[in-house]
Amino acid sequence: MSEAHFHVEKTGANSLRATISGAMDAITMEAALTTLSSEMAGMAHGDMLMIDQGASWPTIGAIGVELRHWPQMMAMLHQLDRTAFVTHNPMFRAAATMESAFLPGFEIRCFNDEASAQAWLTEARDAA
Repeated sequence: MSEAHFHVEKTGANSLRATISGAMDAITMEAALTTLSSEMAGMAHGDMLMIDQGASWPTIGAIGVELRHWPQMMAMLHQLDRTAFVTHNPMFRAAATMESAFLPGFEIRCFNDEASAQAWLTEARDAA
């Protein structure tokens, strides 16, 4: 198992860019959610570009952290309108499709390359 990595940065007033790699464990997930919450402070109708750089499914401990922070995560999702997810992982693509279907007002689209993902986000921003 490779070491987990999560990095997020604001790229605009209501835009984020996040990269993930490795298998998130409980400690990394806790730090990731704290960082994400901090970066999203004050955002409304935002978007996120998420890039999979060799991520694996999170550990059971990481999923437990997500469940413990469920209300906080749902509040953060309400600050976003869309996420463009660059990944080739079929499990991540399926999970993103399900998440997008179950969360009204939030859209996730999967892309094979960063340029296409960024173009979709820019188009959606300009149309809003």
